[in-house]
Amino acid sequence: MIRSISLAAIAVLLTACGASAPLVQTIPEGHQPAEEAAVLEAMDRYMIAISESDLDAQAAMQTPDGMTYQWRPSESSGMHITSHPNSYWTDPSQDDGHEYQERYWSPTVLIRGGIAIVWAPYEFWIDGETNHCGVDVMDFVKIDGQWIVSNAMWTVEPNACAELRPLDPTSVRPED
Repeated sequence: MIRSISLAAIAVLLTACGASAPLVQTIPEGHQPAEEAAVLEAMDRYMIAISESDLDAQAAMQTPDGMTYQWRPSESSGMHITSHPNSYWTDPSQDDGHEYQERYWSPTVLIRGGIAIVWAPYEFWIDGETNHCGVDVMDFVKIDGQWIVSNAMWTVEPNACAELRPLDPTSVRPED
């Protein structure tokens, strides 16, 4: 008798579960190929602004209240992390007269709704000579239909260029 009641109760619960409406989650459009292209175009424009020392263009392509973190080797402690607000890099006092160029390749792009991340190895030149290589991690937000840099992190690895450079030099972005 108890077994019959238990089976009947389970059958009622299963029927009730099946009768309820399924849960539907609205998911923002995610990783669309057109959005990936738009994020990489924004990153390309940002790298070009760096290479042209165009501080106004850089400022227009980033949130002023975002943050940057730079990791570099340190002789005393093994590593040193420096942080600055985005606005630090576009302050006119940062124009030191040097010619900079930054190029990246093999980007990994992740997108969800209005946020995106780009992870990519890069090479950085000062006055036409390689200074270092590393990995860029750039966060983007989509504001008013435009992808802009919100935060950035990068490694500074002077001895890693041979390891990080692409096998196919035609994959380097942005193109000259």
